[in-house]
Formats: sequence, structure tokens, C-alpha cells
Amino acid sequence: MEHTKPQKTAITVLRDWSVDWRLLLAPLLSFGLYWIWLQTAESGRYPAFLLPHPDAVWTRLQELWHTGALTRHTWVTFSEAFYGLLIASAIALTLGYLIAHLRTVSYILMPYLIFIQAVPIVAISPLIIIWVGPDIRSKIVIAALITWFPLMIATIVGIRNVSPHLREVMRANAANRLQIFWHLELPSALPELLGGFKVAVTLSVIGAAVGEFVSSREGLGNLVLKGRAVSDMPLVICAVLLLTVLSVSLYSIVAVIEHHLLRWKRIGAKP
Repeated sequence: MEHTKPQKTAITVLRDWSVDWRLLLAPLLSFGLYWIWLQTAESGRYPAFLLPHPDAVWTRLQELWHTGALTRHTWVTFSEAFYGLLIASAIALTLGYLIAHLRTVSYILMPYLIFIQAVPIVAISPLIIIWVGPDIRSKIVIAALITWFPLMIATIVGIRNVSPHLREVMRANAANRLQIFWHLELPSALPELLGGFKVAVTLSVIGAAVGEFVSSREGLGNLVLKGRAVSDMPLVICAVLLLTVLSVSLYSIVAVIEHHLLRWKRIGAKP
């Protein structure tokens, strides 16, 4: 007996088209911003050293690629952001777990941790450069200082939102603390943790760039300083665009990981 495929209704077709249009919104917005930039640069209202033509920026980007400077400087900034994120993750996850479980630790440490976060990193970056040194280590420290707090808050919120009833069920089944963490607390806190990591990866790039602005010989932040010093605006825009691309790329990696790890949540939410 032959099975006929169900015909799509008008509502289904419109729903499919709406998904397609949503996928086109981001490229359309990018094209619109590029068109505004192009028209403004060609209008002659602003000199080229203030607003260069997109072709000049593209030519400068190709020069950086052919000389190897683009790969070298991008890799330096990425390394600083990555290691800063690793250090921040170790500190934030440990502190967040302890604060979420131990109220005494929360009462003692939270005022000081908030005070540390409230100190402007830009203001103390020169001091960090002096204390740690002008090499890559100081940039890693600055990236970690900017990154750790959102991760810690996400950890605290995620762990505290775990159902107390489920904890009691696991304890009743003789589960130890490590088993409770691995099989209950970590999966339950993943949405908050991954949300914190989305914020943290972009902040780590900002922290690396801030350190390079203060003192550096390599990195995308150093390219911004060099371009500004000689009024090479295409170089400045290239460096800023590369910083943006690096941040968006790291954010996208976390988003893909989130999409994969939280697949169970989407399946459970389906009617």
C-alpha cells in the first residue's frame, strides 16, 4: 500500500519562509552597514585619513596577509585571550562552586571579590605591566582579570538553581559529592555556565587588547597603536575588524558547543 506524502499547508510554507528570512537578516545587516560606509567614504565629507575607503582597507588587509603580519599578530592576541580565559575559568569555577555551597565563604569573600571587579582594569593595567612584566604574561593576567567575574556569577547561579529535591534523591541513593556534581550539578548548571562563557570569551579578547594598548610589541592592539601613531587609518580599521572577527569566532565556538551539549533540553521542550 502506497503512502502519500502529506501536503504542506500554507501555514507550514510561511513558517519555512520565515526561517529562511531570519537566516538572511544578519548578512543583510552587514551589507547595509558596508553600503553606509561606502557611501559616506565616497561622499567626500570626511578626509581619507579619518574615514578611509573600503578598498583601501581591503588593500591594507592583503598587505598584512602577504607579509605574515596578520597571522602573527592575530595569533599573539588569541594566545593572550585563550590563556587568560583558562586561568579565569579555573579561578571562577572554583570560587563559584565554593560560594554556591558554603554561605560562610560567600559572606566572607563576596564583598572583596566585588571590590576587585569594581576596580577599572584600564586604570590598573600600567601597574600590572610593571608588576608582572611587559611580556605576554601581563596581557594574560589582564585578560583573566576582566574575564573571571561573569564566569563566577554564572557558576554561582547555575549551582544554586539545582533542585534540592534531586540532591536529596541522590544522597538517598548513597551518591557521594563528586557523583552529585558530575551527574546532577554540572548538567543542571550547563545553561548558565555556557551563557557565562559566551560573555567571557569576548571579554578575554578585550582584556588582551587592553594590555596591548598599554605596552606591547605584537598583537592586534599593537597594530591599532602603530596605525594611530602614523595616521594609518586603514591599518587601525583592519586591526579593529580582526579583533571583532576573533571575538565573534570564539563566541561562535562556544555557541556551537552549547548547541551540542544542550540538545537534550531542546528535545525535552518539544511538544
